[in-house]
Amino acid sequence: MSDEETKLDSTNVAHQLGLLTGTLREFHAGISARIDDIRADVRSLEAAQRRGLENVETRLTARIDGLETSIGRRVDGLEFRVVKLEEEDKNFLKANTKAGGISGGVVGALVSGGIELVKLIGSRGL
Repeated sequence: MSDEETKLDSTNVAHQLGLLTGTLREFHAGISARIDDIRADVRSLEAAQRRGLENVETRLTARIDGLETSIGRRVDGLEFRVVKLEEEDKNFLKANTKAGGISGGVVGALVSGGIELVKLIGSRGL
């Protein structure tokens, strides 16, 4: 091989290396662009998912608030009914107490009358 051929071979190798380097740079740029696209897609999906979760949270919060109001009304209604039942119970106890007092008085009067009757019968000797 002559110096001229070696020089051409070296030039050719350098040229091929340059082409290969350019191809690798283009390949790298393409891969980098694809990676950036994938990152953007992931960010977009994350944002959509975040918005979806925020919507679910908003709907659940509204539903819980509605249930809280409804349950609060029910509890208030139950409290009112319990107060009414307690009042009825007190009135019933008062009525029973009065009836017990009256029946006690009647029983006492009957017993006293019976004792007086026994005394009267005993004193006459019948």
